[in-house]
Amino acid sequence: MTAQSFLFSFLLFLDIQIESIEQSGFYKMLVEKYPQISEGWQEAENMNPEVQELTKLTGLNFDDLIGFNLVVEGLDGMAKASEEGRAPKLGSELEFIVCAKVKGKLDPKKLFAFMLEKLEEEKGLAERKKVEESIKITDQVSKMSVPAELLGKENTSTGLLIAIKQGKKLSEIKLGVPAKVNASLKAKDEKIPLACLDVMAKDRQVTFAISVDPAVWERPEFGANQQNPLFAGLANSVKGIREFGLSISFRDQSLGFEVCVTCKDTQSALGLWTVAQGGLGMAQLAMAKEGGQAPAILSRIKTQAVEKNVFVRVDLLEEDLKELERMELLPQQNASSGTNKAPVDSDSMVGQKAPDIDTKFLDGSSFTLAGQKGKVVVLDFWATWCGPCVRALPELATVAKGFSSDQVILVAVNQGEAKKVISPFLKQKNLKDLIVALDRNENIGEKYKVQGIPKTVVIDSKGVIRYVHVGYSSGMGERLKTEIKSLLKE
Repeated sequence: MTAQSFLFSFLLFLDIQIESIEQSGFYKMLVEKYPQISEGWQEAENMNPEVQELTKLTGLNFDDLIGFNLVVEGLDGMAKASEEGRAPKLGSELEFIVCAKVKGKLDPKKLFAFMLEKLEEEKGLAERKKVEESIKITDQVSKMSVPAELLGKENTSTGLLIAIKQGKKLSEIKLGVPAKVNASLKAKDEKIPLACLDVMAKDRQVTFAISVDPAVWERPEFGANQQNPLFAGLANSVKGIREFGLSISFRDQSLGFEVCVTCKDTQSALGLWTVAQGGLGMAQLAMAKEGGQAPAILSRIKTQAVEKNVFVRVDLLEEDLKELERMELLPQQNASSGTNKAPVDSDSMVGQKAPDIDTKFLDGSSFTLAGQKGKVVVLDFWATWCGPCVRALPELATVAKGFSSDQVILVAVNQGEAKKVISPFLKQKNLKDLIVALDRNENIGEKYKVQGIPKTVVIDSKGVIRYVHVGYSSGMGERLKTEIKSLLKE
């Protein structure tokens, strides 16, 4: 296991508890009305086998987690890379550090041994020894370095550093660019900027906070139209913003939203509150000018300025969803319409030539998309830890078996996992006949703009993308069958 894959596994290990949220009456109503909402929550129920192994080894669980922080820096580098159509280079264009605080003491030897074992399985004994030689273990701070060449020189100009800091009552795990990790270890009063995810099961509440350097607002791309009084006020106010916070509360009768903006001084907070009030007024006025009626939700938005903080609160009710559907701000749900017409998801890739694929199947044989010319190709992007993916695969496989292999092929493109994880999973789930393609570095997923899984891409016999669907919903097998039949008739 590389440091990168360990990072994602560790993030998954610290995944949120969802049980109490699912008990909320409003959440149950949302899932019934919009089944796709539940898909992301299900992933926590089906942890990656490697994460399960880590949990067993360390004895850690979610309740041990005290704090979790992620820092990402490199706005200019990310913007440059985006313009050039590539990922930013770690070290020179992008820097990050992940910090997690847990109760009790961690055993660095066990944690490092676990990571080294995974590294050896994927990269070999020689690479393991390189990393193993970097380990330094003390009573207070233990470190392990991953050299840049193991991460891929084209993607990074620096290695990564994993550090474990021991305390009497808690331990800290830090992973990231070496300079950032070392600076964090030396910091006495550490306040991590950027992102903090906190989940409070008791209140069925999820909170997300982002810290922003006020200097960001001085950048030209954030310039506002000074002729518009609202934007003019906003341009002056945002320069004083230091931090955003968003909390979502799942309650019995409503879904509560609260935004908190912390400013550098009281004057900035008052200015921002004034802009917020003006924005609500302009929204209601705009609706009136169009001859419509402002949604009731606007009248229930409460704003408040308290010293350096500005709060915006709103309760979203079931009737609000109906109103927003009527205004076409939310998709209409036609589950009971009885139509057999397959819905088509809006996706920018539909109608485009499918990017070529050159990879290996699970059995080691080669797979290219060009080699499937003349067939309808169904690509299903998935992973073993993804609950919705696990539910979708048997349904998709059954549909594919209903067509001739000369006409239709279903390829399950695995995202980021090793053969030793995939093979026992397929055996356990009785999916041994499933055609699986490997996308270990997720390069194929990047080509197909995979941001969430499962993602199903249907390609016609001429190599053009015709349908794209993200997520799992009941009846997706019938939908796929309808789509394939329509393509075979062309």
